[in-house]
Amino acid sequence: MPPDCDPSSDKMSQLALLWGQAKPAVSAYVRSTVRNHHDAEDVIQSTVSQIAQRFDDYDPSRPFVAWALGFARYKVMEYRNKSYRKPLLLGDDALEALSGAIEEESRGVDERYHALEHCIDRLGDRHQVVLTQRYRHDKTREQIADQLDVKVNTVSVMLRRIRQALAECVGERLGGAAR
Repeated sequence: MPPDCDPSSDKMSQLALLWGQAKPAVSAYVRSTVRNHHDAEDVIQSTVSQIAQRFDDYDPSRPFVAWALGFARYKVMEYRNKSYRKPLLLGDDALEALSGAIEEESRGVDERYHALEHCIDRLGDRHQVVLTQRYRHDKTREQIADQLDVKVNTVSVMLRRIRQALAECVGERLGGAAR
């Protein structure tokens, strides 16, 4: 493999990771401003394409979600200008306010995500295995019970206690009740 492929691969991996985190906020913004589902999907695709093309310009010291939302705002405006015959749901001021609100909310999601990661790391090994099997590998309670050689009810109780412990831990990390 040529040596110049590694940085590109790292860059693509970084883009994929950052896009995975930003996609919910960008999608929420676009879908709330573009009425037609198919048009909204086109705008999202156009946005991610533009982000990929301009990824070299991204400054990692700044929030990626905000940077990605900038492209989404531009693509929504571009869409609105092309489809001027269709009635507009929101004016430009409302679009800016909505974008700001989504950007702010995405910061809160990031805080909750990091708190949850920390709390999961504090779980015991057995609880982490149950959590991973259930939510990452999408195993049923029955499959987990078979794997651990315990009763299904035991797995159900473990999952309930894990969720409760995580909710309490996240709430403590965020300085109040779990959000």
